[in-house]
Amino acid sequence: MTMKIPYQFAPLAAVLFFTVGIVYATEVVTQKEISVSHSLAGHVLVWGTDEPVSGATVELYSSDWKTVLASTKTDKQGHFSLEQQPATGKLFYVRVSAPGMNIYELRVRIKKQVPQELKIPLSVAA
Repeated sequence: MTMKIPYQFAPLAAVLFFTVGIVYATEVVTQKEISVSHSLAGHVLVWGTDEPVSGATVELYSSDWKTVLASTKTDKQGHFSLEQQPATGKLFYVRVSAPGMNIYELRVRIKKQVPQELKIPLSVAA
């Protein structure tokens, strides 16, 4: 026996089908320790596999988390670099998000003596 779906529900079903695939996760992963880097640049990778995350949004926030100071997207290799280079020694807040991944928040302190870039692991949303 086959079940017939009325035509008026077809658009709703299509919208739900496509919306589920592009929704951002609601879980926020907050890194407790402060990361140290020589600039606000680095790579966004899938946690556990180290696959690059292309098209992830990387945002630099004010110290009160209320204002986005700069924003960029990762390239095909998961690399990002924020145009606004903050002052050395100051503490900044960064939020990274991508469709189907949990949001990742971290605090970053810029130090000129540190030769490393940031490595940000995103976990797949459950």
